[in-house]
Amino acid sequence: MTLPLIVYCVYLLGGLATLDYEAARQLVAAPTTSLPLAVLIGAGICHAALGVQVIIEDYVPLASGRNGLIIVVRVALGGIALVSLIALARITF
Repeated sequence: MTLPLIVYCVYLLGGLATLDYEAARQLVAAPTTSLPLAVLIGAGICHAALGVQVIIEDYVPLASGRNGLIIVVRVALGGIALVSLIALARITF
């Protein structure tokens, strides 16, 4: 599921380079564009959280430090996802 979504979003974002600001904003505001971008944001953040968790589990020696650091990273990535989705919603609505 992720590969077709990434291909679609790369194709879409590649087309934004030739557009002016208003045309690009209208393109991103379309439901056929904003919904896949929102799903890509969610999938990307989940993928990042899992990847960073594996790195932390491999390289942080103390279990208590690991768990706390994983929580901090997940909260930070959740904040990034929230800000990204709010920005997308502001463009869409």
